[in-house]
Amino acid sequence: MKYSKYSAVRKFFLALILCLVVIPVSRFISPLTLVDDSEVYLAWLPLSAMLAIFLLFGRHGILPIIIGFALVNEAFFHLPLAEALMLLFCQLFSVLLICGVVRWQLGSRWRHGLPNKDMGVRILWLGFIAPIGIKASMYIAGAWFNYPVNLSNFFGAGSVIYSIIDIQSLICAALIFTMLFYYPLRMILNPRFTRALWLRSFKPCFFRENRVFTLCWLISLAALVAILCAPYKSDYIAGYLVPVIFILFTFGISRLSSTLISLTWGVSAFLLLAYNDNFLHGVRSDYSLAFVMSVLISFTICILYMTRVFNRSEWLKGRWEKQAMSDPLTGLPNLRALELQMEQQPNSVVCCLHMKNLEFLSRHFGLMMRVHVKRSVTRELQPLLHKGERFFQLPGSELLLMLNGPEILSRLHHILDYLNSRRIFWNSAALDIEFGASWGELQGSGEELHQTLGQLSWLSEQASAEHQVLALTNSLQVVTDQTTERVLQLNKVKRALSENGIVLYGQPIVNAEGDGYQEVLTRLVVDGEFITPDLFIPVIAQFNLGARFDMQVIECLLQWMQAHPQPGDLARFSVNLMPLTLMQKEFAAQFLALFARYAVLPQQVIIEITEEQAFSNSEISIQNIKQLRKTGFKIAIDDFGTGYANFERLKGLQADIIKIDGCFVRDILQDKQDAMIVKAICELAKAKSLTVVAEYVENQAQRELLLNAGVDYLQGYLLGKPQPLANAE
Repeated sequence: MKYSKYSAVRKFFLALILCLVVIPVSRFISPLTLVDDSEVYLAWLPLSAMLAIFLLFGRHGILPIIIGFALVNEAFFHLPLAEALMLLFCQLFSVLLICGVVRWQLGSRWRHGLPNKDMGVRILWLGFIAPIGIKASMYIAGAWFNYPVNLSNFFGAGSVIYSIIDIQSLICAALIFTMLFYYPLRMILNPRFTRALWLRSFKPCFFRENRVFTLCWLISLAALVAILCAPYKSDYIAGYLVPVIFILFTFGISRLSSTLISLTWGVSAFLLLAYNDNFLHGVRSDYSLAFVMSVLISFTICILYMTRVFNRSEWLKGRWEKQAMSDPLTGLPNLRALELQMEQQPNSVVCCLHMKNLEFLSRHFGLMMRVHVKRSVTRELQPLLHKGERFFQLPGSELLLMLNGPEILSRLHHILDYLNSRRIFWNSAALDIEFGASWGELQGSGEELHQTLGQLSWLSEQASAEHQVLALTNSLQVVTDQTTERVLQLNKVKRALSENGIVLYGQPIVNAEGDGYQEVLTRLVVDGEFITPDLFIPVIAQFNLGARFDMQVIECLLQWMQAHPQPGDLARFSVNLMPLTLMQKEFAAQFLALFARYAVLPQQVIIEITEEQAFSNSEISIQNIKQLRKTGFKIAIDDFGTGYANFERLKGLQADIIKIDGCFVRDILQDKQDAMIVKAICELAKAKSLTVVAEYVENQAQRELLLNAGVDYLQGYLLGKPQPLANAE
């Protein structure tokens, strides 16, 4: 209670001191002109000072304003008591009443959020209704009291146009110049506000990307105002330069803060009205002056609303960007934010934390339990992080932690031990969660970045079984206990692809006459060591490197075919595609672009796909296959008969060739069922005009039996073993 009284007394004396200084100064500097041989204000600035005091002090400023205006009126006019009280009433009553109305409409914080928040209400009541109320009360008072000649025009004795300009001067004061008093007075009362205002409203305008624009804008504005306020007259200056000022402010709204725009417009308008010889040159009638004042008022409202709209759009843009960069449940930055961070900090080291059993527990306790666990982990680990290190949300049971400090491996061991030694509770139930971690260096962007994240995710899942920290390292010379054999194999495959260590082999596929084409088989080479398909194909499939691998194989083949051209459009090679390659949306376009670049006909290459791809329900896969067939490629179904295929599906198959799986060929001489299956496949294929290829043909008896059954082409060691394409040169 004692503090409240002290605060009220302190505010009263501060407001009183400011009123005793600001009100007479504002009256003294208010710009004047002559209308009907009588002085009239172009902007009555004591109204601006009064509104600024009310916005700063609220109800604590009422008595200081009354005292301040009473003393100023006595000093300047020496009126009798009745006239003095009526003048004070006319000056203050409507403003006090309107401030009460605004507070009633906007609530106790009606003085906050300037100048943008609830701007329409403030413009209407404080900018128009209050000035009109002042003039109306003066007009009524003029009918009841006799005022001196120098005041009589303000109380209704002047012409209609004089009264209009007088009202406009009050509106200009309220709309244009209130903030010109508000900001300096607030900075005097609270020096910390000066720093906050600089950091929030002025410093961003001088950032590197805005500095040149801001300086050029301020210099241009200063030059225009200086010319318009110069002590000589020209018919062209007002006509051409005043619209340029309006254009300049409109242009600056999109790049400068609303506070800077408001203050510079207030200063510019004050100088134009105070030194108005050029600005109002050619305005030879009172009606023209009223029109100019209306233009200033209208443009002020436009500026206020344009800054409001722009600030609102920027706020919404920032909010949408924040929402787009964060997970709505955990509140953590998401993969989009990670990609943006990677652009700013390439080759960053990251750790993937895997929470074992979290998937199982979330099925029992619900989705919000998973969210609670991730929030708890990030909150508890925050004190262990260095500056600039942050968490990112990953789908499933993982979190990603970007690291930039020293001794990463030892820190991760400490983090893992810390997490595994603590318990996380959900609704008083202790959760049995075990943590594992993997770490490595993120490189690239887009698909390459997502592949690396997938590798880290798999590795962290393996690590969680024994509470380990495993490293996704690119070093082949240093293999520590944190690097598994699978990760080492992955690094070999990635190096082979990066260093173009692809060696192409060809195995013949021929008909009864010995004519045909070759199936392309691939080997990878790293540091002179060959990696066979049984080793690298599972790694490529597991770590989603299939599309990259297939495109590199195709390009190597096309380079060879371009170097060894053959006339005609007969098939020369068949190429296998990995299962997920056809599910890439842009695959067909990229595939066709390669053939166009190397000038190779699509008819010369057969595309082999698996049954899984051929009978997939994926719309993207189906569209890619259709586009390739439409262009001229033949589609072969590899290993037919062992997986998805059956006779019913075969009826609707969109393909050209089927390759009977070797399991039906290997024992075809001993197993009559295999022979019957092969013959049935051949008969149905012939009915659909499909070409049949049999794999794993190893002796002459198999060859004769298969040809008699209706097989068109044969492949196997009997016909030829895989040989490097380089030997064919």
